[in-house]
Amino acid sequence: MNTFDNIAAPATGIGGAITILRLSGPDALAIGGRVWRSRTSLAEAPPRTMLLGKVGPDPALAVYMKAPASYTGDDVVELHCHGGAAAAEQALKLVLASGCRMAEPGEFTFRAFVNGKLDLVQAEAVGDVISAGSDMAFKLAEKQLAGALSSRLETLYEELNNLRAEAESHLDFPDEELAWEEGVPERIRAVANELKRLLATRGIGATLRDGVNLVIAGRPNAGKSSLLNRLLGMERAIVTSIPGTTRDTIEASTVLRGLPVRLTDTAGIRSSSDPIEQLGVERSRRSIEGAQVTFWLLDASGDELDLELAEMARHPAPGRIAVWNKLDLAPQRALPELDGPTVRISAKTGEGIEKLLDAFAREAVDTPRPELPEVAVNARHARLLEEAAGLLPDAAAHFECGEFELAGLMLRDALHTVGEIIGKTVEPDILDNIFSRFCIGK
Repeated sequence: MNTFDNIAAPATGIGGAITILRLSGPDALAIGGRVWRSRTSLAEAPPRTMLLGKVGPDPALAVYMKAPASYTGDDVVELHCHGGAAAAEQALKLVLASGCRMAEPGEFTFRAFVNGKLDLVQAEAVGDVISAGSDMAFKLAEKQLAGALSSRLETLYEELNNLRAEAESHLDFPDEELAWEEGVPERIRAVANELKRLLATRGIGATLRDGVNLVIAGRPNAGKSSLLNRLLGMERAIVTSIPGTTRDTIEASTVLRGLPVRLTDTAGIRSSSDPIEQLGVERSRRSIEGAQVTFWLLDASGDELDLELAEMARHPAPGRIAVWNKLDLAPQRALPELDGPTVRISAKTGEGIEKLLDAFAREAVDTPRPELPEVAVNARHARLLEEAAGLLPDAAAHFECGEFELAGLMLRDALHTVGEIIGKTVEPDILDNIFSRFCIGK
């Protein structure tokens, strides 16, 4: 991306009450002054002062943020216009005609990274803030945007750099009587252990960023749609006493135990000569195969318990929790003991739902009551952390054996790898890949 010209884009969605157009670049103040008119020019007012004027015929507010005290680190002007599509698009056309080009996805944040306002981990956290699917995911992203993960990685980067220098100093002065640092191998192993501790957070990180794919499955009329409605807190699916009412998958998003969830209600699984129902059953099977957690519903009030259990046994499901439903219709009935997680509920009355949510969280993140983690790495971080941690045991062993050149090479490689996480040594194509996932205007 070119970081020396002038860019502009809506920072908010067009169609709301207000649209914010963001301009950034060396000529942002001059361009903003040509587009926005008022008795007091942007150049005359103190930076960060909100002024009332017009963009074309439309009343608009404007604010100037002088470099480097701006989001991007360049001069930035924001125009706050009416958000209707016609007004916002007219204002954007005026800005682009006055010397700006349309920003690429993530280009404002890319400039913030290049100008040292954010490191790469913090830049990725900007995207996580925008896409957060739950309050816990949002709070984690905010913590990492504030530098919670970056500070730990910076500390490890500095320690690896010191250890590398220590190993290489043995090569530079092999015959000198120098006071070598003690405990270098132990320090190398301590860094490896800390890298592994960070690596262990990838599971909760993936869950909070990507969500949990939860599928509700079972035979017809087991109460799957009733459970979907109960979990969503709304009537999303039609519920009747007629088996096979749901013939297609129904998808919805929700939050369970603080975790973002993609919830899928499936058609009841059974043999059928109806071609439409067969298609629904096939879709159900594909949904189950792609699930991370599966609630397999069993009708506790039915007359075909053996058939229900046999159907469940024929369809291995990831993260399966057997759910005896309709306890309100058979509160005292003795039910077969099953292997694996089992919960008894009534989707109609809500009985047992809290226990079901505990079981869900155990399957998803190994604890019934997930808490906000201090930090959590993403897939890119995890790959690089694993690579760096894998180098360090051999580096420590080589140092102990006096093989300082090999130890230094491995420490240098580990240093480069950790530097790639925070953006000190990252390649341009990696940056393009990261920032291209952002939306325009961020």
